[in-house]
Amino acid sequence: MSDTKLVNEAKSILEGIKTHQKTSGEKFSQFEKQLDDLKRAQRLIQEATAQPIAKEEHLNAPDYALKSFVGEKGIRWQSQNKDVQIAGRGTVRIEEKGLLDSDQPVNQWHADLLKINKERSLARMIMSNPHTPKSDLKLWKHMQKAPRFMQPLVQKAFNDSAGAGAEWIPDQFAANLYFNIEEQSQLPRVVADNLQKQAVERNTIIVPRMNRGGRPYLKGSISSDNPAQFSPSSVTTSQKSITIKGLASRFIIDDAAAEDSAIAVIPSLQRQIINDLNDAMEDALINGDDSATHQDAISDWNIRSRWGTTPPLGGSSDHRRMFKGMRKQAYARSSTADLGTFNFANLLGLKAQMGELAMQDVVMFASPEAVLANLLELTEVKTIDVFGPLASVKTGQIAAIMGMPIIMTRFLSADLNAAGKYDNITKTKTGLLMAHAPSWSIFERRGILVETDRKIDVGATEIVATMRATFDTLDLDATKNVAFGFNMSIS
Repeated sequence: MSDTKLVNEAKSILEGIKTHQKTSGEKFSQFEKQLDDLKRAQRLIQEATAQPIAKEEHLNAPDYALKSFVGEKGIRWQSQNKDVQIAGRGTVRIEEKGLLDSDQPVNQWHADLLKINKERSLARMIMSNPHTPKSDLKLWKHMQKAPRFMQPLVQKAFNDSAGAGAEWIPDQFAANLYFNIEEQSQLPRVVADNLQKQAVERNTIIVPRMNRGGRPYLKGSISSDNPAQFSPSSVTTSQKSITIKGLASRFIIDDAAAEDSAIAVIPSLQRQIINDLNDAMEDALINGDDSATHQDAISDWNIRSRWGTTPPLGGSSDHRRMFKGMRKQAYARSSTADLGTFNFANLLGLKAQMGELAMQDVVMFASPEAVLANLLELTEVKTIDVFGPLASVKTGQIAAIMGMPIIMTRFLSADLNAAGKYDNITKTKTGLLMAHAPSWSIFERRGILVETDRKIDVGATEIVATMRATFDTLDLDATKNVAFGFNMSIS
């Protein structure tokens, strides 16, 4: 289905829901069906607006650009550290990427090599006795197509490999595998994709910040031989410490797999790994709290049945203890409002709490229930069916109000109490968030790393996927750069 057809179908669904909400005497009839339709409309918009990276994307450079992977000892298959002498700075250690773990393919041959090797390595990691003759042959044939200047080095690497059969592929081709979340645009992150990302190189970074600038004064005229000095002013500074946290997802896979079945399970395994870590991050961005006592009863909170109850929730390693999410930050900054009486004036009042930051770049995150039972009632809300053909639609956006895109997320739940918290007692309310997007950043140390370990005592392969990131703002603690409206009806 084309992008235009997807958008048109979404528009049709939204127009029907909005008309029902505004004209029907029983607007909450078949509420669950309306919710399902609303979520479907959002998925269609996401599919239509996602910009997937081409599977074969590369720099389209000539073959000689691959010489950057060749050193004195031959081909540099994997990343290596190197000491470099720099004038005035002495010795500096740098990392040189390898042919098999480069972030960016040089050309089509290199892109195909990375893809073939990744598929082969994934298949072998989930097999008890790795034996992949089809993948081995495919890899070997591809290596025979290497640029002419590399062919002697490739032949040397293969000829130096001991054994026969599965062993004739050099050990360098068994590297750990990295999956970059950013490349999985077919699986959009509704919250994270609407916030800034900043790459960091250390686990803890100290960021200097200016709390307040200086104060200018009038420049007086010189009327004597000893004129008065300009009035002094001082600048107030401070620093912010950002500590990177980690997320991990662990899989136990039966190792009784042949090559064909192992390769077949790879796509679903990749998607599940990415889905799990993305969902945990999205949940933490909204509901996280790293205080000694979490603001919600997370030991009982299986939000929308996403996480299950075995093993028990709420422990010290619960992903919702990773950092302070936007709900917690809004309470800490005293920028919340009771929206039990829901109307445009009260919604505007919540936004006004953000002061001058409310003037631009504010994004609204809302639960499906908040959109359907509250926001769509307002005439000020414009759904995408009335957007212009050139309008920019953000990831997850379903509508807009007061210049704010309305982003619908499942991790703003519909089982909160009247105070906007989850207490496992009162489960009849929902809420919405407003965030000044430029004020908040996801600090990423690295993307997803997949590692494997053979468990011979149970006949299984253990696969662990990890990522390192955190979420924070460089603004002062009292800055009202996020707001939370609670006590909203869900029917």
